[in-house]
Formats: sequence, structure tokens, C-alpha cells
Amino acid sequence: MGERQWEQFLREKLDRLRIHFITDGKQVMSIVVVQYEAYIDGKWRAIVRFDEAHGFFHRDVMRPSGKQEKTALPTADKNVALTEAVKELKEKWRSYRQAYEEMYYDGK
Repeated sequence: MGERQWEQFLREKLDRLRIHFITDGKQVMSIVVVQYEAYIDGKWRAIVRFDEAHGFFHRDVMRPSGKQEKTALPTADKNVALTEAVKELKEKWRSYRQAYEEMYYDGK
């Protein structure tokens, strides 16, 4: 069994991905977390997270209030699930950030 984890900055160190998973050879055995975080108002904030907590693979979209929108995602192949999660966050992080910021600053 192996463990892989890293952070990847997306833009001027204000947006990043945190990726952590467990492998057996080349096969992903467990997706610990694939998370998009944004530096907003002086603090790193989790915006969207993919993981297998609660016994199933899912996406959590965070709200500034602390509430989360959970969506179960079917997955037969964890390698594919990991790849798709990273791809989604790399493609959509700007829109996720914008939606979060609108809620965050409207609530102030």
C-alpha cells in the first residue's frame, strides 16, 4: 500500500487543490480527499471537496454558513473517480470561487 498527497496551486497562491489518496500498485484503493481551497479574507477556505467519508464517494460544496451540499457520485473505478474529481476542480474552480464569494460577501 502506498499513500500519495500534495498541494497544487492554481492561481498566484490564492487557489489550490489538496489531493490525498491511497494506492496498491497503480490502483487507487481509497480517495481520502480532493479539495479546492481559496484564500478569501485572510483565510484558506474549503470550497468543494470530493471524498469517501460516510462510506460512499461524493462531492461536498461548502457554503460560508458552514452548510454543505452533498451529492453522491457513482464510481466503479476509483482511478477514474480520482481523475474526474481533479479534472472537474481544475475546470470549474473559478465558478465555484465566484459562487462562494457572492454568498460570503452578501452575508457580511
